[in-house]
Amino acid sequence: MAVHVLWVIKGLGPGGAERLLVALAGAHDPEVATFECAFVVPWKDHLVADLEARGVRCHCLSTSRRDPRWPIRLARLARSSRFDVVHVHSPLPGSIARLAARSVPKARRPVLFTTEHNAWRTFRRPTRWLNRLTNRADRFTFAVSAEVAGSLRGPVVERSTVLVHGIDLPSVRAAAGGRAAMRAALGVGDDEFLFVTVANHRAQKDYPNLLAACARLRAHGVPFRLAAVGQGPLEDAARALHAELGLGDSVLLLGYRADSVDVLAAADAFVMASKWEGLPVALMEACALGLPCVLTEVGGMPDALGPDGARWVPPADASALAAAMAEVAGDAALRADLAAHATTAGEQFDVRRAAREIERHYVPPVPSWDAPVGLEGIEVRRAGPGEEAAAIALCQQVLGHADDAAWPALFQWKHRENPFGTSPMWVAVDDGRIVAVRVFMRWQFRHAGRVIDAVRAVDTATDPAYQGKGLFTALTLQGLSELEAEGVEMVFNTPNTQSRPGYLKMGWQVVGRLRPAMNLRSPVALPRVMRSRVPASLFPDEPTVGVPMGEWLDGGGLDRFPLPSGGGLRTAWTPDTLRWRFGAAVQPCRVVDDGHAAIVVERRRRGQVTELVCLLALGPTVAADRLLRRTVRRAGADVALRLGPPRPHAGFLPVPGAGPILTCRMLRPEPTPPLDDWDLELGSVVLF
Repeated sequence: MAVHVLWVIKGLGPGGAERLLVALAGAHDPEVATFECAFVVPWKDHLVADLEARGVRCHCLSTSRRDPRWPIRLARLARSSRFDVVHVHSPLPGSIARLAARSVPKARRPVLFTTEHNAWRTFRRPTRWLNRLTNRADRFTFAVSAEVAGSLRGPVVERSTVLVHGIDLPSVRAAAGGRAAMRAALGVGDDEFLFVTVANHRAQKDYPNLLAACARLRAHGVPFRLAAVGQGPLEDAARALHAELGLGDSVLLLGYRADSVDVLAAADAFVMASKWEGLPVALMEACALGLPCVLTEVGGMPDALGPDGARWVPPADASALAAAMAEVAGDAALRADLAAHATTAGEQFDVRRAAREIERHYVPPVPSWDAPVGLEGIEVRRAGPGEEAAAIALCQQVLGHADDAAWPALFQWKHRENPFGTSPMWVAVDDGRIVAVRVFMRWQFRHAGRVIDAVRAVDTATDPAYQGKGLFTALTLQGLSELEAEGVEMVFNTPNTQSRPGYLKMGWQVVGRLRPAMNLRSPVALPRVMRSRVPASLFPDEPTVGVPMGEWLDGGGLDRFPLPSGGGLRTAWTPDTLRWRFGAAVQPCRVVDDGHAAIVVERRRRGQVTELVCLLALGPTVAADRLLRRTVRRAGADVALRLGPPRPHAGFLPVPGAGPILTCRMLRPEPTPPLDDWDLELGSVVLF
């Protein structure tokens, strides 16, 4: 079933972001995603008919310029429960949509996406602040250029990518056939050199700079014509300046034109004088038409065309702009070179490619596996009976635990004693010898009243002589293919920086960073804690506080503090799984229960620091924090750690840059749950 998406944008006038939506509407696969669009500004409805002709129902949220009820209407629409995804394309209405979506019960809450079309610094300060405050709820962010991506701040950076959007290339290129007719309609002779700009009349597009450059060309006797397509709040000011400069019919201010691509196809060159940009649609169209370009060196335009792809000038420099326009108009060889660069660059602007990438994030494809090239003679298969000892030995050797006598017991506990199920294992075998291993640990989550079968991607090892041959990928994808056929719904893990790119290439999605909070036993420990940026010890120390999990369970602990129900995606704990996870001798934990709350803790060394890690908390949050704060002193630890928001007034501070990054790969055609839909504790995600 296709996911149903609500686009949210300020208006549907003839701007670049709005035209991108029209192109995307025609490029998306209706079997993957269907769309509706909500917009705020009622007089900017130029593209409504184009969208609705492509099957996108449009909702105007305002009845007048100062209608105060549009946020209420948008909230009602976002909360209507008929949307699987809300995709934001404008910061202010998008912020309202995010807040509205957050109020939907988690079981029905739409997943949030954002496309950032402009650098954050170009937003007004209140808009920028609200956008940054609310976009933490986003599942993923697309930035239309590297410059826009570089302007992002906060957690969104970790869940973003540059996605050059695009245009309908065949449709744009077809407009070239009407070149002669359009030039005649504009009153431009065959022997006249015509520049075209397509830019709305806003401060960003800097029409005063462009018109001043045109005045310089006239003053120096350079023959040219300019046709400018666009409307906007500064259009009257531009017309007044046009008259003041005496530009006459050398510059045609055409206003809004639904046939802007046809006007562009009549050009000999494209010009844009912007002060700032994302990656303008008009530039994509100019490249698709093979037009030589004169551009200000701003935004994503230099990245898209390269240093030799256009005649580049600084912004707000009319003299430099005029000189570049004169050079292009007078040099046929230069125009041919720039046109060739533009044509090559235009190939990257196919909207169908962008649509497939967006769809992949909406509904990641089910992974598949084919035998990798170059592995002749190596068998990739599920591990058979009697192969576990060899697999354990390989893991110990490759992972640096060859002399660790406790490691086989740890493996046995994780993969054979797990009440969620025995861990499936895949091996690569060469000439009868196991040369690579991939193990998935079974897990279960509970969400919206049902149990979700999952696996965690954990232990993997490849013999050094076989590394670089694609065995890690082959084993992983073969395993996922078989697990998906068995009904497993998702795979998750918290890979480190080194291994994360490999998982992302196989279709994993970054859900987000699970941020911890810390309570210091003493402020003097802070410098030592912040310096201890090394991995924690594999095996915890024996705690000196609390009672074993089995004893706590047998004493009626769950009667006093029942396991939470409802809420987001959480581990499906039962007495058996609690006893396994937190009651094993190989990973010693203790339960501390003061009658107001109960916490499960372990004590680990991290460099010169001793940490008391709260793996699970039951009972009221305030009571659990109070108990953990007292326990860190009794346990002789330097710092206590737990997942969840900081509470500085209660002594729990944020840990900058810390916390595991959760990744997930859905094995069925559903969107990856966003970070806010996960209710996890460290006991579910820490490496063990």
